[in-house]
Amino acid sequence: MLEDRAGDIAVGFASLLTRQAAWRHRRVETITVLSHELVRRSVSVDFTVPAEHRDDLRLSEREWVVPLALLAKRPLAHFDLRMEDMASVPLLRSEETQLIGRELLYLMLDLDLEEGVEADAGGLIERVLATNGDDLAAIDAGLAALEERVGPVPGFAALAERLARGFLLCAVVGDVDRRRVLKFAYDEPLDRPDRVAHFYDAPGCTEAASYHAEVDVPDEMRARTSELVDNRTGAVLASGPRDADRPAVYYVADTGRQVQPGLSVKYGTERGRFLVPAALVAWVIALELALPWLFADLSHLAASAGPAISVLLSSSAIFSGLVLRSGEHPLVRIVLAPYRLCLAAATLCAIVAGAVLAFRATSGALELAWGLGALVAAAAAGILTMEAARAPSARAAERVR
Repeated sequence: MLEDRAGDIAVGFASLLTRQAAWRHRRVETITVLSHELVRRSVSVDFTVPAEHRDDLRLSEREWVVPLALLAKRPLAHFDLRMEDMASVPLLRSEETQLIGRELLYLMLDLDLEEGVEADAGGLIERVLATNGDDLAAIDAGLAALEERVGPVPGFAALAERLARGFLLCAVVGDVDRRRVLKFAYDEPLDRPDRVAHFYDAPGCTEAASYHAEVDVPDEMRARTSELVDNRTGAVLASGPRDADRPAVYYVADTGRQVQPGLSVKYGTERGRFLVPAALVAWVIALELALPWLFADLSHLAASAGPAISVLLSSSAIFSGLVLRSGEHPLVRIVLAPYRLCLAAATLCAIVAGAVLAFRATSGALELAWGLGALVAAAAAGILTMEAARAPSARAAERVR
């Protein structure tokens, strides 16, 4: 059935894909952070298929093919596609989508070519459809060579570049006579993972009349900034609230503007969850070490193991309570890792100081261990204090709401 209808469907696709904002009214995305390398993208597309193209998109008596989006060429992990009532929606397979894509590329090439001009582009078209992204330079060179032979083919070249880097997500629906909302979701790896700064591609920004994106920030964290930017120029297209636990950006497509949009988000941990308690513990350890080092006779204290054991046990208990926490989000663990190392360094200094005291080391060793430990603990406390002062608070996030 699809083989017979692929040409007509390609004609409908050609019209729809060249004016996407005219029939896709709204696209809403929710990006849920799973780790510093992976997110889950949940998308809803609100659209109305123009009446003049409904017959072109017909697959059978009660089925129509609708191009929902252009997705990057990578395996779809945990993909899900549903309609308004959450019922599952069929999806064209890869080879079926390629069949329509092939017809679409030939159609765009015919539209671009001057009358009487022929172009032997079959090999290039097959390469565009088959590539997994590892020969994009060769495809770009092939497009340049084609234009040298037959003249400019802007529509074909633009479509070929898009289909070489992505594939059409085509849903098979049973009704296109009314306004529809379809929802799909999938896991997406990050191309440039980072500890606190993430960049999420946002091609859907230009695929609908309006675009709304939200970021579901992990517990104990806040989005310090969230900006929709143009990769080509660096211009900020839209921005969300600061220090939010669910920042949102809204953008209205400008049909006359060529942009390469992406969502840039910088994360930070709440100060009250770890940083403030950790800073207080580090200062306590620093004082525990500095005051005896400055004012007490460490050699005399070495005669009794009681103080040393107290320091050893109390610091170990505090360390375990603040550092060895379970159930944290993977991104939270990565963001807090350097600050936990600071607290671990201060705690280790207290343990070493207690150990040399308990084993009645020489006077020089006591002075060195306690003095150096006090300096390290004070430095760790200072770092934690500065980070806590700069970190967002939960109250600030509540005010943003």
